[in-house]
Amino acid sequence: SSKEKEDEPDYTNVKDAKELLDKIGQTVHKKVHREDANYRGKLYGLLTQAIFSDITRVPTENPCELDHRYHTNVSWGVINPCEHKSVERFSEVSGGECDEKKIKGSNGGACAPFRRLHVCDKNLEQIKPHTITATHNLLVDVCMAAQFEGASIKGYYPKYQEKYKDTGSTMCTMLARSFAD
Repeated sequence: SSKEKEDEPDYTNVKDAKELLDKIGQTVHKKVHREDANYRGKLYGLLTQAIFSDITRVPTENPCELDHRYHTNVSWGVINPCEHKSVERFSEVSGGECDEKKIKGSNGGACAPFRRLHVCDKNLEQIKPHTITATHNLLVDVCMAAQFEGASIKGYYPKYQEKYKDTGSTMCTMLARSFAD
């Protein structure tokens, strides 16, 4: 049909490999964007709609007012997102940690940058999947981890800014990389 012809990308009039890859990227982006419409809103959460095992709700819409001792789905072990993390967040001693079990057939294994090993997400590691009954509940613990991670980086930033003046990393860059991890 003519509709199918319109949807088929035309890669014949490209001048070089870069343009071809750009066109392929645009095609993939459009397709993914069309298909993700079915899932928009599925991960939407409201802090005030979270309910915990003791039937309490989060009393605020402000994630900065969350208290890790009460507003959490963690029911055992460590609740503080930064608990048991290394004091030396951005060490030069260890550039990363490698594990040969992560990628099948890999001789060198997969390596995680050092900063990823110390993200303040311990609370997320302690959540049992069956306790996440709604995206509202998950949002609370993700916000809690973000709050602690931001505070942790903010505390370390002046120390490393002084030590590595010429890196050009700003607080925003550090936060962006951390949350991307």
